[in-house]
Amino acid sequence: MNKRREWIMSTTPLFPIFYRTAELYMPGKMVFGLNSLERLPKEVRFLGGNSRVLILTDKPVRSTGAPEKALELLRKEGFEATVYDDLEPEPRIELVENAASFAKSFDPEVVVGIGGGSVMDSTKLVAVSFTNPGNLKDYVGPNLLKRRGKPTICIPTTAGTGSEVTQYAVFTIDGKKKTCASPYIIPDVALIDPMLTLSLPPPVTAGCGLDALSHAIESLISTEATPITDELAYLATRLIFNYLKRAYYKPNDVEARYYMSMAATIAGIPLCNARMVVGHSISQTIGPMYKISHGISCAITLPYIMKFYAPVVSEKLAQIAVVIGEDVSQVSLKDAALISAVSVRRLLEEVGVPPSLKSYGVAKEMLPKLAEDSITNFPRPNSPIELNKENVLKILEWMYEGEI
Repeated sequence: MNKRREWIMSTTPLFPIFYRTAELYMPGKMVFGLNSLERLPKEVRFLGGNSRVLILTDKPVRSTGAPEKALELLRKEGFEATVYDDLEPEPRIELVENAASFAKSFDPEVVVGIGGGSVMDSTKLVAVSFTNPGNLKDYVGPNLLKRRGKPTICIPTTAGTGSEVTQYAVFTIDGKKKTCASPYIIPDVALIDPMLTLSLPPPVTAGCGLDALSHAIESLISTEATPITDELAYLATRLIFNYLKRAYYKPNDVEARYYMSMAATIAGIPLCNARMVVGHSISQTIGPMYKISHGISCAITLPYIMKFYAPVVSEKLAQIAVVIGEDVSQVSLKDAALISAVSVRRLLEEVGVPPSLKSYGVAKEMLPKLAEDSITNFPRPNSPIELNKENVLKILEWMYEGEI
């Protein structure tokens, strides 16, 4: 494998743009480990909390007992703590505003989010509502927030979104996904306890794990990638290929859950810093329209955007094949890149995800509108290929037929 790695790495420089200054955003602190939820009171005090703590979650997560355990841990240490659980997946902005109103009435010192990506995204918005006036709708878009909010701790109960380490919060306005993007909403502490993911059913495990894979691979393609984000992306990709199937077929495999949680958090750092490309534009278009979860909608775009970008980032995509153990020593860079795409498509099938749009009730005549909406609503200036309706439509046609 070392020989194949040298072959690819020596073929062309991976980072020819030496003059660009790169930034790297991350939480102030990351805590990772089995049963690390028990450290929550310590982390609240680390952020200056001495009395009042608000826990945000949703009802499905609350039913797992994790928020109640957090509540018990805090109260045992003398904190006045309460749980608010009226959040939801793919959160409507109105529900996030309601949570913010409740939070202001309780006036916590520290805000804690326990849940999947939607809960953590909502938590980040609630925290900044204390210090940024007006409605949360006013902050749709990049860098519109003016200051950080209340100290925030995010605790993921899934292994995929990476929201615990990112500057993004996604919510729904009038049935369409919108994003607030700002370094001011990166959590102060990311507390990752893989034990909280043991209760995830296989379909959720698959969707979340493939979401993390899309973060890793799309970040590699982005023109904003750096050597740091790339190395993290390759590590996350290797971990997902090694452990996703184990977590899917044996949900109580603690080792698999441990490394899938690690992969999701690691992949979130390139997501936060290098940003995503056209795969997320398409997924954020088709997901709400066809009621496809975010992880699955990202997953079904992934092999086809890899094919799309192969001509311009073949060395990076070829390196994926090396990382996941494919023998590409005797093929061209472009063929090795396509082998990576085929491997991703095969992984989707192995964890029960149909890799074609036909399977999700998408009518072929809708593809031109989906292409137009993808580039209009979710432009990607960091795409190494300039996007237009025609080339995005080509990706959708490949997706529709399941063709690489």
